[in-house]
Amino acid sequence: MEAITIVLNGVEVSGYPGTTILELARESGVYIPTLCNDPNLVSIGACRLCIVEDERNGALLASCVTPISPGMIINTNSPRVLEHRKKILKLMLASHPDSCLVCDKGNRCQLRKLAAEMGIGLVEFQRIPQSDTIEEVNPFIERDLSKCIMCGKCIRADQELVVEGAIDYIHRGASVKAATLNDLPLEKSECTFCGVCVAICPTGAIMEKDRAYTGTATTMVTSVCPYCGCGCAITLGVKDGKIIYTRPVPESPVSRGTLCVRGSYGYDFIHSKERLNKPLVKVNGDFQEATWEEALALAAENFKRIKEIYGPDALAVFGSPKCTNEENYLLQRFARGVLGTNNIDNSNRLYCAASLTGLGVTVGYAGTTGSINYLERSQIILVIGANPEISAPAVAYAIKRAVKFNGAKLIIIDPRYTPLSNFAQIHLRSSVGTDVPLLNGLARIIINEKKLDEEFVTRMTDNFNNWSKSLEKYTAVYVEKTTGIPKKDIQTAARLLGEAENTSIVYGNGITQQANGTETVIAIANLAMLTGNAGRRGGIFALQRHNNARGACDMGVVPNFLPGYLGVNDTQNRQKFEGRWNVKLPADNGLTALEMMEAARKGKVKGMFIMGENPVASFPQPKLIKEALTSLEFLVVTDMFPGEAVRLASVVLPATSFAEKEGTFTNFEGRIQSVRKAIIPFGDSRPDSEIIMQLSLAMGSPMLYSSPHQVMEEIEEMVPFYHKVSPKDADTMGLEMGEVDGDTPGTRRFYKGLFPSGFGRFQPVDFTPLQESKNGYNFTLITGSSRYHFGTGAWSQRSSRLRRFSPESFLEINPADAKELGFKDEDKIQIISEQGEISTSAKVSNVLPKGLLYMADSFPQSPVRELFGTVIDPRSKTPALKSCAVRLERITADDQAKGNP
Repeated sequence: MEAITIVLNGVEVSGYPGTTILELARESGVYIPTLCNDPNLVSIGACRLCIVEDERNGALLASCVTPISPGMIINTNSPRVLEHRKKILKLMLASHPDSCLVCDKGNRCQLRKLAAEMGIGLVEFQRIPQSDTIEEVNPFIERDLSKCIMCGKCIRADQELVVEGAIDYIHRGASVKAATLNDLPLEKSECTFCGVCVAICPTGAIMEKDRAYTGTATTMVTSVCPYCGCGCAITLGVKDGKIIYTRPVPESPVSRGTLCVRGSYGYDFIHSKERLNKPLVKVNGDFQEATWEEALALAAENFKRIKEIYGPDALAVFGSPKCTNEENYLLQRFARGVLGTNNIDNSNRLYCAASLTGLGVTVGYAGTTGSINYLERSQIILVIGANPEISAPAVAYAIKRAVKFNGAKLIIIDPRYTPLSNFAQIHLRSSVGTDVPLLNGLARIIINEKKLDEEFVTRMTDNFNNWSKSLEKYTAVYVEKTTGIPKKDIQTAARLLGEAENTSIVYGNGITQQANGTETVIAIANLAMLTGNAGRRGGIFALQRHNNARGACDMGVVPNFLPGYLGVNDTQNRQKFEGRWNVKLPADNGLTALEMMEAARKGKVKGMFIMGENPVASFPQPKLIKEALTSLEFLVVTDMFPGEAVRLASVVLPATSFAEKEGTFTNFEGRIQSVRKAIIPFGDSRPDSEIIMQLSLAMGSPMLYSSPHQVMEEIEEMVPFYHKVSPKDADTMGLEMGEVDGDTPGTRRFYKGLFPSGFGRFQPVDFTPLQESKNGYNFTLITGSSRYHFGTGAWSQRSSRLRRFSPESFLEINPADAKELGFKDEDKIQIISEQGEISTSAKVSNVLPKGLLYMADSFPQSPVRELFGTVIDPRSKTPALKSCAVRLERITADDQAKGNP
């Protein structure tokens, strides 16, 4: 492609065909003002402030929409240009209210900033009154269209980045405005309150509502959102030591200037009055405040006592995928090198351990094999067992952009009708627990119709023949009978997958939390390898529930792996870390999360250290977990808030939030991003990294790190795929330059070739129907995430706006089922399983088929975990927390009056 040369302000510059004048000017360091342009949006030339003059013919051109052409002589600041810019800006100001002193936009208003740059004060034009404030009930966004300059950025962000379609232009001429369908309030529209319109609006027309702390930020700190596993980059606005707002980072390769409602409005928890702010020790059953020295000394004394009397395996450590890589690395070193046990796990065991196991035995890779960039460029996208619109919004945005703008075809496999179903070419509504026969059936059709990638299968995989023979029984007729999906739809989906050059498969907790989750992950990997999409073409996208779920496992906070997935049984692996830490490491696999609790209940585990988690709220059978923790001789918990685990602890150590410490998170792609300290720690709380090192010192085993950065230096040395990746190395490693960030320890994890071992391995998996007795429990309940809450609700329930907009749990039920039972919206009902019962409200919803119920798991007042038993995936040791059999009963007014649930 031959470059085009033009003259820009008297200097010859060159660019490629299709480059606009504005883009080339920015590349050349030439400033051109604009209000409607954004690098993540398609340019439309709405504001016209970016006009420039072509001196060949005197034409005034909107530089954001005019491509460069040979021979252009562009002047960006000629007298004509400056005169027209001022006139345009004055016309905007004429229809803009003089309310700068009370406008919350403050010095972030781009309109006033440009007016100051151009020396515009009072405007001589007659004032043009505009629409005024719109009444909104929602606690997130307020609109004052009297300040709207019709740049269209909010509409384009909604339609091009988030792809929601909640707002557009309505009316014509002087009455035109940006509004929802039928000009309804946002809460009655399709708006998801992602906050992108607020962040991108150049004036105060769309503003954040009901902020806990107001004013203009004096410091801006770039960090990473702690909600979900996407890892969206955020900017924290700080004033007087408080986080006053959060905004997306436009340059983020993950989110491209977007966030979700949690990411935009879910940070009140940082300043919650419920925060733990002093170490606590339990004396005669009651907590007393203590100094850090006293609390650490007591913890160290008791851990040493238990180790000496009962042995190191009488101790256990439970870590958190919400903590940083550095903290998790130190935690596993503490468990193995100080306590002397491999009894260490993290709460990722409850959600995503099936990915680690299933992908490990097939592609040899513990997680996602591609990047969001690859996902968005896919021809076919298969989403199975996931609702990314709720659980991983940045992934959902990428999928919708791929369908709308790149022509991708979307296949959904989910018994529920999800928001992404509107974009799907085909939606396969399978029965719960039948994903293995469906995936095997799709593979069989692809093989029989010779639509597999034969070259890839022959050169890059093994065990194909054995695996293909195992598929013989999975005919389209058998799969139709098993899954309830019409044979024709199964065949159509298989042909789409087989004929595409580039396919991505996205899955989530709907797969990994099933009793057969590992088998289903293996079936997904088999299908990806069969179509040649397990490596750089397309990919497997394993969504993660928590912000650092992948990083916690990478760091070795699991009972069978050292950092970097090096088996603890291997002498050479242990020697590598023994030499570095100067300590002898245990050789046997430790206990997984639920095994720890069972061992504690039986008196085999005597002491436990829990970092940043509340197992009582997140594990199945909370009563048994309480019993297990109560059975311990000594329990130490670090956390931000008082929860059930904290109340059962012997020593409580207050920990900081993500905004009060340094470190890194690894997102679901494997992208490592820096977490930066924005404010000083709350009260006397400390980062978990400091707590671990101080506890280790108190036990006589000092860890000599001066900072999280020094810990990361050791991680880079000891964990091969965390080595730094520089832009210089990108070409030789076949990376995209956009995936390399010089300011972070490395933004991607890479192996040489498609598979770490050189080959992918097909693994036969057979279908075993779920063995669950109905016995009058005639509904199947499935659980999942909530748009407005996260995890167990410890953070989001303490974020006032999220809690106000979504205060209580509810059970979604099909209209036909509701009619049969006589239920209406908001009726109080009891959900009963063989394991327990909870109460909530009914919400009639047509997104569910008959016989299926749905409930989010982020509401402490209705702990859905009480309904589940401890059915375990035998390979990943993950409890089945996705579905169970239940029955429903109405809670009458008399029951409520008597105080019954």
